[in-house]
This record gives sequence, C-alpha cells and structure tokens, in this order.
Amino acid sequence: MPRTLNFWANRNYCSSQKKGIHYQDCQILQNNIMSINDSHIQKEYLYKNTQYICRCQAHERIRSKGITSMCLSSEATMFKLFAVLLPVLFLSFAMAWAQPGNVTGLSFQIVALSRAPDEHANNLSSFATDDMRLPILTSARFVYGVFVSIGTGQGFKLQVLGLDTSTSMSWVMCEPCQPSLPQAGHLFSPAASPTFHGVHSNDPVCTAPYRPTANGCSFRFPFASGYLSRDTFHLRNGGLSGGAPIESVPGIMFGCAHSVAGFHNDGTLGGVLSLSHLRLSLLTQLSARAGGRFSYCLPKPTQGNPHGFLRLGADVLPPLPHSHMTALTVRSGSAPDYYLSLVGITLAEKRLRIDPRVFAAGRGGCSINPAATITAIMEPAYLVVERALVAYMKELGSDRVKKGPPGGGALFFDRMYKSVQARLPSMAFHFKDGAELWFTPEQLFEVHGMVAWFMMVGKGYRRTVIGAPQQVNTRFTFDVAAGRLSFASELCG
Repeated sequence: MPRTLNFWANRNYCSSQKKGIHYQDCQILQNNIMSINDSHIQKEYLYKNTQYICRCQAHERIRSKGITSMCLSSEATMFKLFAVLLPVLFLSFAMAWAQPGNVTGLSFQIVALSRAPDEHANNLSSFATDDMRLPILTSARFVYGVFVSIGTGQGFKLQVLGLDTSTSMSWVMCEPCQPSLPQAGHLFSPAASPTFHGVHSNDPVCTAPYRPTANGCSFRFPFASGYLSRDTFHLRNGGLSGGAPIESVPGIMFGCAHSVAGFHNDGTLGGVLSLSHLRLSLLTQLSARAGGRFSYCLPKPTQGNPHGFLRLGADVLPPLPHSHMTALTVRSGSAPDYYLSLVGITLAEKRLRIDPRVFAAGRGGCSINPAATITAIMEPAYLVVERALVAYMKELGSDRVKKGPPGGGALFFDRMYKSVQARLPSMAFHFKDGAELWFTPEQLFEVHGMVAWFMMVGKGYRRTVIGAPQQVNTRFTFDVAAGRLSFASELCG
C-alpha cells in the first residue's frame, strides 16, 4: 500500500511497519500545530493526528521552532498530554494576542443522524443552542445535520439543517407548512421572531431564479417553495466544549418554505444549510469570516450519533501531510455545484478501461455533495464498474443477488463469509491533475449477515456525484477562491 494511501486511518498498516510514519511527517504536523492560533482547534488537531503517529512511532520525538513534544504511547496519562500541550497553547495565545486584528473563523459540529427514535425527546426546541449532543429522531444512514438556531425572542428555534453543497441557498420549513413534516423541534415561526423580515419583491436580490410576487420574493426548489427572508442565525463557534461561544449573525438571508414535496427529512431535518458558491449561500453571506474556505469531516454513522466539524475561514485546519489536492471548478450562471475533473476509476488495484471523455463536464461532469446519501456514477462508466465488480466477486465465490430489494439499480452479493469480506476490493477515483481519492471496502460495501450491498448506483444517471458514504472518515477542504479541493483520510468521529 502506498504511504499516501489511507495509512492514517489503517491501524493494521501502521502496526505492520517498524517506522510507520516518517519523521518528516511528524515535523510537518508539529509545524501545522504551531501555525494554528485558536487553542481549541489546536488541541483537537494535535489529538486527532499525533495519536496516529504515536501508534506507529511511540518513541518518536518531534522538535519544531524550539519546542519539543514527545509522542505519547497508549498508556500515556492526561498529565503528560497537558505537559505536551501547555507550551504550544501558550505560544498560540501569545500569537493571537499579538494579532488583535486577525479575523477569526467559525466552527460547529456535524452530527451523523443515525439513532433510532427516542419517544421521550418531544420538545427539542427547549435545548440550549450550545447543547449539541441532542437526541436525534431518525434511523437514516449517511444523513448529516448541522445545528443552527434561527430567530430571536419567542421565535428563537433550534434547527437541524442538512449539510448541502448543491443548493443555491439555505432554507427551513416555516409556519404554516404543507405538509407538516415531523422534525427535531418545532417549525420556525416567522411571526414570533421580532428580527424576522421578508425580502421585498423589489429587493436587488430578487432576480432569477427568485421571482417577485405581491407577497414578496418567492423561490421554488425541487423540494421546497416559499419566500426569501432575513433573520438572525446563531452558530456555535469552536464546538469542542459545552461552553463554546455562540456567534449571532443578524440579517442572514434564507428561504422560508411553506410547501415541501419529496423532502425526505427522516423526521429530523428542518431544512438545508447551503455551502454552495452562489451569492445567497451561507458561505457567501459569511464571506468576511469564511473567505471562501470551508472544511468538513463526516464521521461514520453509529448508534452514538458521532460528530465531526464544519469549519469556515481561519478555523480551517492546515492540510495533513498525506493530503491530495485537485482542481475545484464552478460553472457560471445558477449552477451551485462544485465540479471535479474525474478521468478514471480503479477497482481492486486494476485501472478500468473507461474513456476519460465519458466523464467530461459537457456530459454532466463529476460533483461532490455530502447531502447525497449514495454515490452515483454516470451510466457508461458505471456499467464498466459493474461488470468488473461482478467478475471480481465471482472469483471470491460470491455471486450477484439477482433479485435485490425493490427500487432496482443497486448491486447485492451473497455468501459473505469472513474469508470473502477480508478480500473485498477498494476503489479509486483518478483526477486530471493526478490526485487520487481512494475508497476503502468499508466505504464501498455494507454487509448485513451473508449479503453485501455495493453503495454506488449508476443505471439511468447522466452525471457522477460523490456522496456521503464515500466521504466518511475523510477531511475535505474547499478553497473556492483558489479553485482547490484537498482531501485526506482521518478518523472523523
């Protein structure tokens, strides 16, 4: 396995190497730690990455900028960790003090919404904004929500909004809403929030795809329709402890939806949080803080509702030593998606024979979106993947299940003995500039008893969308202004 291929998330690989992670990587990590001004973020960065180094090199010493840090073994105590962090945190505090004009970023939690319904959690709006460990009313997999509170006064309501990079603006279900879908907490009530204002039909933003009407500026999306509005958003900045400060941002523009159709919120989501590049997305409206940069890390869904972090602007962590980078493009007009230059696919360590022109943007292209609960590959390429996968699984003694669940399109395989599971293939997406996004077997297959589900589809699809299952345990950093996407394996939960 190449040294850049998922070894950070692969404990078996680490334990099989005498050195595992090179001393240069330790130095890079230490330099990155020193460059972070926020002590909370710094502590999390050190924890998330130094622990993997130490599993491979328990006695490696890291020296950088005159500060010595000892990698801690698994038996290390919290006192030792504090001793390591203290000089680093002190220096970061001094650096922040010396730069009072430095613009801070924003960070808040992403929660994998996977816990079964809790009959006792019937009034989530009573929770404080900074209480992010809330009971989640959903059994969905690969659905990721961000906690945001909207409104003031009696209208102050906590919302769980789906993380989405492919919608033009954020929107929430508002009273009255037809149909009235169950969600975590209560519908947002515009009348109860004194800071709520509708966007007038003659407002400069009320141009296509929005439409001026007698009642204001209206919008109509595939899943929701209503009117553009403004109110105060309350975001939890920091997100590492219950006492993290709350950032209240007035005048954020969003859609107040009074009608929804086909919005599968799994009884939890109250709407969508937009991180697209368009003018009314939350990313663009927070441009002074975000600067067109954000990152997220999606944890694997479990019964414990694990959480990762969405970071904006200065809170975005430095790239990991093993990060890959590829071009990130947007299209002119009203297309909100972020596009990647996909040119090829590898399955089971074999590059598949697919004409790169099949993936060209003119034929739909390849985009990435954490709101997509499954990855779709455009049909011509998917058929090649399907044939290769069926043949490979047959060699392992596992046949395709001809009659899968209703809905069609998905691949299922039988006879999932332990010997077969141990040899399930990995996959890679190859991009034009040489970057490779690898998917582990755990990101490709979901095994239930003796049957495995291949978590990709393609029949009938005209474009490729990298969805949430294949983004789990990977940190993605979007630099929209620079046109770059970086990604690296990381245990996100």
